Amino acid sequence: MNAVARPRKNKAIVLGAVALALSAVIAAAAGYWWHERDKPSQASRTDCMLAQELVDSSRQIPRDKAAIEKWVKNEQRLRSQLEDGYLGAGVSNYNGLAVLHAKGEGTPSNKRLQQMEDEANGHCADADVKLVFPPIAS
Repeated sequence: MNAVARPRKNKAIVLGAVALALSAVIAAAAGYWWHERDKPSQASRTDCMLAQELVDSSRQIPRDKAAIEKWVKNEQRLRSQLEDGYLGAGVSNYNGLAVLHAKGEGTPSNKRLQQMEDEANGHCADADVKLVFPPIAS
């Protein structure tokens, strides 16, 4: 009986080691997913540079309503080229506030603009691009 028990014992040890290794791989994958799940999407360097161009273009918003609408349509066309929709939403919000200011409908707080900049920079962290959302002057 001793000769039969030894192969079973060896087989059990091998299967136990395989199960342990598989469990470690699954635990590592779950840990990585848990760590990455709350991070913002990462935009490409091209997207981040285009986003900065769109933010910078808000400095040239015209003052008359027809010209503003034309500027908005052009900005929407350019923004549609951004592949990262979350980054595009932040840029759209900034430019929307700039348009409201150009129409004389208010000026956002610098604190709000800083929050928007921080959120947008979260999407450009891997691209090594720092976005700057300038204050919307009065």
